[in-house]
Amino acid sequence: MGRAEGAKIQWLFPCLLISFCAIYLIFYPPSYGIEDEGNILQLSYSLSHGTIFPDRAGPYPGPSIDGHRVSKFSAFHAAMIAPLWKIDWRLGFGVAALFFVAGAFIVRNWLTRENLNADWSALYFLLFGSLYYTQTLLAAVPAAVAALFGVSLLLREEPRPMLAGLMFGASVLMHPWMGPFAIVSAMVWLLENWRIDLIKRAGRLFAGAIVPILMLGSYNFATTGSPFRSVYTLLYLSFSGSHFLSYSSFYVASLTIFPLSGWVVFSPKWARGWTLPVTSAAVVLLASLYYYRDGLNLSASAVHSTMALIAGAIPGQRFLIPVSMVACVPAARFLDAQSEKMPSWVSRLARPVALAAFIAGFAVMSTAHSSFLRAHATVQKLLCETIPGNAPVAISDGVLKETAPICQVFESAVLTKDSAEPPAEAFIAWLGAPGQHAPDGWLKKRETKTFQIRSWIWSRDLTIGAPLSDSAQGNGPAG
Repeated sequence: MGRAEGAKIQWLFPCLLISFCAIYLIFYPPSYGIEDEGNILQLSYSLSHGTIFPDRAGPYPGPSIDGHRVSKFSAFHAAMIAPLWKIDWRLGFGVAALFFVAGAFIVRNWLTRENLNADWSALYFLLFGSLYYTQTLLAAVPAAVAALFGVSLLLREEPRPMLAGLMFGASVLMHPWMGPFAIVSAMVWLLENWRIDLIKRAGRLFAGAIVPILMLGSYNFATTGSPFRSVYTLLYLSFSGSHFLSYSSFYVASLTIFPLSGWVVFSPKWARGWTLPVTSAAVVLLASLYYYRDGLNLSASAVHSTMALIAGAIPGQRFLIPVSMVACVPAARFLDAQSEKMPSWVSRLARPVALAAFIAGFAVMSTAHSSFLRAHATVQKLLCETIPGNAPVAISDGVLKETAPICQVFESAVLTKDSAEPPAEAFIAWLGAPGQHAPDGWLKKRETKTFQIRSWIWSRDLTIGAPLSDSAQGNGPAG
């Protein structure tokens, strides 16, 4: 993949792109799988019905302000999914995939203007954390790609700070987590170039970001009563050093693999300045201090412990995605320099190996994730087929995320604790690990049926019970 190969036909990028699209469509997500996605889906559904308050469109567990439930997730990201409700809500998964493809072209163009072979874009396609999140409704990939574009606009021979400011602002609109990335990137870049029209460049950055800033301020005012108060401030997010060593080790180790040699993003030599090293260090530091690292625990999993570790480590890349994306270019510089010392046959072999690794890795990951999602789709289908949408229903915490508006919205769903006794007139829906059962207080005198949902990634038992009045007449839930 060295510079000497640059004049030859570059087939790797189009093959990677076609392979990504083909595998993605083959394993197109049948449903969502985690509570965060259910909440985003509920928010997009409420936006499609003209309100920013999800509880007006169905049951929602978010923070309460002035009598309304508000979402901790971005309304601006959910707004991209909202119009798709008129066609098919599942088209919303394609949003992240389209952004991922856009990011591939951004990296390719960045490599080209650096006189590097565009085949090094294979590093981007091997970011399995990013690949995983393209199959979700989360904003992780779209927000990271917007920030990637912003950085690439600054770190070019003729910077475009106004458009970069717009992209940074867009990334924050889609995901508040991108705030530190955007602010640190902009500030370090300005400080590095303070001798070159500092005031003018700072003004252009701010001018580009002003529209997203006003949009975010307006949304904050509508939901919290203050343009400076985000919904996130109501969640009491905790940053501490209790797990710093293990968390930071996980993220730094991840950057040696996703992308290969991605650790060089911390080197001013290979990053060509301090903007990427400082920004990456800031993001890793904050992620390491955050109280929760996504994806490392798979409770009630039927898979082998080694597989569980892999299946947890890949989703655990969520907070690292923007860093791993920008790290592709410094890593390409480093690896390209090393390739100059290698025989030409190594470069030729590297291309088919990279393509084969991508196809095999993405296909295996997609197979496992699809199994996980099909199990959730089964739960949602059973709920929709068994319980009328206008009926009162007591749901357990495990069922809550499955009641987003897939087939219907349960208009009178109430989250009920295991220690409570559901109302006699309500259906019940309880979800637990295999072998567990609903509390006795939930089952007393009810006609119930337990459905076993089994996959090699995620397994649960779903218990659905009819209202007491129906049970007494022998009209239990349909099986």
